[in-house]
Amino acid sequence: MTLLCYTGDLHGNLDDLLIIFHKNGLPDNDNPYVFNGDFVDRGGCSVEVALILFSLLLLYPSAIFINRGNHEDYIMNLRYGFFDEVRHKYAERAPSVTSLFNDVFSWLPVGCMINNKIFVVHGGISPSTDLQYLNTIKRDKFPSLLQCHDMNDGDAEWRQLFDVLWSDPKPTKGSKPNTLRGGGVYFGPDVTKQFLQKHDITLLVRSHECKQDGYELTHDKKVITVFSASNYYQHTSNNGAYLKIDNNLGLHFVQFMNSNEGGHLKLSLRRRISVIEASAIRELKEHINSNRTALLEQFIQHDQDDSGSITTCEWASSMEIVLKLGLPWHTLKQRLTIINSDGRVEYSAGLDQLCVQNKLKAGTMITETLYRNRANLEMVFRLIDKDNSGYISMAELESCCEALEKVAGTPFPHDSIKSMATAMDINNDGQICFNEFLESFRLCDNSL
Repeated sequence: MTLLCYTGDLHGNLDDLLIIFHKNGLPDNDNPYVFNGDFVDRGGCSVEVALILFSLLLLYPSAIFINRGNHEDYIMNLRYGFFDEVRHKYAERAPSVTSLFNDVFSWLPVGCMINNKIFVVHGGISPSTDLQYLNTIKRDKFPSLLQCHDMNDGDAEWRQLFDVLWSDPKPTKGSKPNTLRGGGVYFGPDVTKQFLQKHDITLLVRSHECKQDGYELTHDKKVITVFSASNYYQHTSNNGAYLKIDNNLGLHFVQFMNSNEGGHLKLSLRRRISVIEASAIRELKEHINSNRTALLEQFIQHDQDDSGSITTCEWASSMEIVLKLGLPWHTLKQRLTIINSDGRVEYSAGLDQLCVQNKLKAGTMITETLYRNRANLEMVFRLIDKDNSGYISMAELESCCEALEKVAGTPFPHDSIKSMATAMDINNDGQICFNEFLESFRLCDNSL
């Protein structure tokens, strides 16, 4: 089962963020994310990316972790476009907005630890990096690491921060100043080994560098770089990627590329956000369906005269008692159920309507079981997805069916496999993502 999703540099690319949410699901307490800095500058939607991440942090404070990168820095924002974007979008309010962003960026943590075994930091390390010492530094002391300092400065706190936010790995032993960036160091495999042993950890996961495949493993696979902004230099120059870490600290890389030919890129910003909102409502409806039986029992407790309707307050309280999601149910009621002319909720008809919308049989327990076992379906998906691309190809599906033939002793005709793949490929792009895989189980409910 996935422990969390790790995301590297986004650099204001909203489409890449939305692709990750589409492929991996929206964040919540069961689907936590780490965003490892550099989510602003360079791209044209840095404001939107930052506001989405901070909004999610407010919604799920125990499931969203946002680290500081070298671009969450006042002077870097002046140089690389973020504050220009703020001025363009906020006009006369821009000074107060930039001040707020500057304050928030300075308070972001510079790293985090996953299960006490994986250290996550934006840049890297140096021979002098000390986690205990880093933990004592007041976060907001340096709104910009580039201000009033130079490479010969003796400030130990400043140097510790500069090294973890600006450093890069190198293939040879030792360390040397990172003259290309003008800050931090190049650190070798021996530095990594010493650091991991000193702090009793197994991996260093970082971002900071664009990689053609979206990720790279170095230093005997002990240093992992993940970069999530696709097409960073120019169209098709690089894949974006994110990293899924399971409960056993196993790693699963998912690559993607934002295509200018893709239909979602032709939509306006408002339309793209509305698509995400619609996706969230759709997932909520599916969650309601998976708990239909318990909800119906709770509603009936309020319907003493068997009228088929209850008050909106009774409906809202019942939804929260069963689902425990902390959502504004009164606000969402128009989108989730049926309100009659008397302002009462027709709870049974509302649940039936959701089933029709989602092509589910009312009262079926099979679909409820499928969605409660989403993690098991994800495991099956990953077993079929041999190359860990995040998609199932025709060849991978055929290979899986061949293996099933040997175990079950039942032949799978090639035409049947092809028809199954075509049916599962909902968006007709020639491959099956996890959402399509899960949706196929749901839509096949009647045949089960």
